[in-house]
Amino acid sequence: MRTIHRRFKHAALAAAGCAFFMLAAAPNATFAADTLRPEVGKPLNDAQTLYRAHKYKDALGKIAQAAAVPNKTPYETYMVEEMRGAAAMAAGDTGTAAQAYEGLLSGGQLKGEDEQRVTATLAGVYFQQHNYARAVSVAQRYLKAGGTDPQMRTLLVQSYYLSNDCGNVVKLLKPSVDGDVRAGRTPDESQLQLLGTCAQRVKDDASYRGALEKLVAYHPKQSYWDDLFTAIRNKPGYSSRLDIDTYRLRRATGSLTSVDDYMEMTQLALVAGTPAEAKQVIDQGFSSGVLGHDAQAEREKRLQALAAKRAAAGVDKDNPVAPVDQGFNLVFAGKAKEGISTMEAAIAKGGLDHADQAQLHLGIAYYIAGQKARAVQALRVVKGTDGSSDLAQLWLLVASK
Repeated sequence: MRTIHRRFKHAALAAAGCAFFMLAAAPNATFAADTLRPEVGKPLNDAQTLYRAHKYKDALGKIAQAAAVPNKTPYETYMVEEMRGAAAMAAGDTGTAAQAYEGLLSGGQLKGEDEQRVTATLAGVYFQQHNYARAVSVAQRYLKAGGTDPQMRTLLVQSYYLSNDCGNVVKLLKPSVDGDVRAGRTPDESQLQLLGTCAQRVKDDASYRGALEKLVAYHPKQSYWDDLFTAIRNKPGYSSRLDIDTYRLRRATGSLTSVDDYMEMTQLALVAGTPAEAKQVIDQGFSSGVLGHDAQAEREKRLQALAAKRAAAGVDKDNPVAPVDQGFNLVFAGKAKEGISTMEAAIAKGGLDHADQAQLHLGIAYYIAGQKARAVQALRVVKGTDGSSDLAQLWLLVASK
């Protein structure tokens, strides 16, 4: 969070520093008929000189002289507080700066861009002070007044987060992230991370999984895939029969990395009735150099031999599998046309115990066969509540690229 604090500190200083160049410029339109009397203008001009010499505390002393002049006009009060806030910010006196900017905003003299500028500066001051409640209040005022600086929305989100108000973080970030996706923009990784963290804290499972889905889609990393698969498995009603499909996704995205990954997927493929896939997986483990070099090398070689034997045998008459799985195995064996035809016929016949899982596998089969458009069509109709729909959505991300 230090980087975030520095960012808003520098933004506040930049905005505040503008005040010291206003004396040389034409008066603000709000005060078109106003001027500074010498007893106010001279110490403020001296303060400006001291500010440019980086003597900020001395500048504050001169500004105090101007502030002590009785019966100041609204314009004189405006200039005194504007410059007091800027000098205090540069001197690191955020308390004085906050008082000055609060006074400016409560004076009712600021309008339009000037009001937005001071409001944004004050929000940055409170954020720098770790006064997140006030930072939230002032940032909300800025946005409600039509302010468009994206840093203010970021400041508001961070203030909510640092106040442990994750509910409001989700409310702010989710529409923003969804808007980026609809507009064809890549959502910011740090915003997605924050959205996922807060959604998990407030037990908003749908938003949590949505954030993870976008992370793997736009910023793919193994840790994001792992978190996403864990979230899917933890969803009520999840079917462990789909464990193999999480590995299929990881393989399709190049995310199989460890000995356990290759060994587990090979065994799951054998159990699922796709030995041709099992052989491909374990052979990949050996060719990539992951398998065959550790203390389990002999066990790994035995599993490779078993997968090769099962794949060569084709249909296991002693342990028959469903037609959909038979067709799926043919796809992995390089007989995509025959395999997909078998799967489609079985699905069309109906009466399947796990119809959505079969439809999911048909979509994956199309993808493996290089028919991405048909894969997308098949995956879009998967509606199962057992995790098949969640996995279909992830496959859609892969197939749509």
